[in-house]
Amino acid sequence: MSDEKQAMERRTFLCVVGAVGVATTVAPGCGTTAPTTAPFSAGRVADHPMGVWKLYAAESVIVGRDAGGYYAFSAMCPHESNMVELVNSTACTAPTGCTSINMTGLTRCPVHFSRFDANGAVIVGPATSPLAHYQVAVASGEITVSPAVTVAAAVRSMSA
Repeated sequence: MSDEKQAMERRTFLCVVGAVGVATTVAPGCGTTAPTTAPFSAGRVADHPMGVWKLYAAESVIVGRDAGGYYAFSAMCPHESNMVELVNSTACTAPTGCTSINMTGLTRCPVHFSRFDANGAVIVGPATSPLAHYQVAVASGEITVSPAVTVAAAVRSMSA
């Protein structure tokens, strides 16, 4: 059996086992579903306190707010497109990461253990490129993220 075929069969097996074991979540690396590219609401400005990340798992996007404003980046590891986790050794004890943490934590790929800093830059590989940043618009107190529009990592959007 070829290495490629064996790797695919292993991944399929792990996806089935993961799906059976945790029926309400998707096992990392399973399937070929691409993250959404349609603009989506990330809630109200009040939902995003300074210095906190929020993971929008259905859209595969993380939204944060720092002194510069609101920003969003991909929750998919650029190494092999697995969903990253939000981790913080002092505030996050959930076995599969958190959905909201202080930005002093990190994002980490649970499959190959790449780690990313608060702005999505690679700290530890095997990933060699940062997490993609997306356009954020703030109007009338509502935050909208457009994953189809990538922006530079330094781009922020302020409240309107």
